Amino acid sequence: MMENAVEQAIENIRLKSKGALSEIDYPVTINFHPDRFTKENVPLLLAIAKTGYLQSQFETGTSNGGLTAHAGGERWLWEQRVFDGAYDNAPNALRPKYGALNFRKYEFGASPRFGSGHFQLKPHVLTRTTFCYPDSYFEPEDFAVFSQVQALIDKVNLAREDLLDDYIEAHIHGGISLQDDIECVVLDPIYRGTEIELQANALGVPVKWHQGFLLSIEVMKQYPDYRGQQFIELAKQFAENGNINAKIVGEAVTKLGFDEQDVKKVWHYLARFGYPM
Repeated sequence: MMENAVEQAIENIRLKSKGALSEIDYPVTINFHPDRFTKENVPLLLAIAKTGYLQSQFETGTSNGGLTAHAGGERWLWEQRVFDGAYDNAPNALRPKYGALNFRKYEFGASPRFGSGHFQLKPHVLTRTTFCYPDSYFEPEDFAVFSQVQALIDKVNLAREDLLDDYIEAHIHGGISLQDDIECVVLDPIYRGTEIELQANALGVPVKWHQGFLLSIEVMKQYPDYRGQQFIELAKQFAENGNINAKIVGEAVTKLGFDEQDVKKVWHYLARFGYPM
C-alpha cells in the first residue's frame, strides 16, 4: 500500500504532463538554511545526520516557506488536489519533499530563496520526482514527470521571472536517504571552520562550497521596493561593518531573537543581490 501511494501520485502527474519525451541531465537540489534548529532545538544538520534521511515539513513541523503541513492545512489540501488523493491515507514519510530542478546549473542551488546551502540529489532520484511551474504557492497548472520536464523548462525560460522565482519546483516522492540518494551538500564558505562544517561532515556525504553570499547595506538601499524599506532598516540593526552574509542573517534569528518571518525578507535581499552572477 505504501509503495502504491508513491506510484499512484507519480502516475497522476504523468497523466497531467504535456510535451514531448526528452532526456535531461540536470540535478534536483534542495535549498535550506544549515544553521537553523529543529522544534526540539537540535541543530538541523545533526538531526538529519541522526535520522539518516531528509524529512518533509509534515514530519519536522518546520519550513523555510509557509507552514501549513497538517491534515486540512493548505499544503495538505494542495497535495490532495495535485496528487489526486494519493497520500490521503499514506504515512507522512512518503509524502513529497520539495526542491527544484537546477536546469541553470547554479552553484548555489536552484532555489536560493529557501537557503544558502543545498543538498544535490543523485540522478536516479529523478525517476520518482515530479515537477511544476511556477511554485506550488501560486497554484500552478503546469506539471511534469522527469521525462517530460523540458516543456516546463521552455515555459520558465519565456517567463523571465525574478531570480528568486526563476525555478521549477520538484517533488521527490518517498524517502530521501543520505547514504543512497544524496550526491553532496553544498554550503556557503562563511561556515568554513565553524560548527556548521563539523555538523555537515557528520552527514557522511561529500561537503562542497559555493562562492558565498555577501551584500552591503548600500547596495540594499538601491532596491527599496524589492521587499520593502522596512527590511533594509531591519538589516541595519544586525549588519556588521555595513554588510550582511548568510551567517549574520542566520544569527539574527537564532541568537538575536529577531522575527524569523521578517528576517526571511532580509535573506531574500541577500539571496537576490548578494551573489556574483
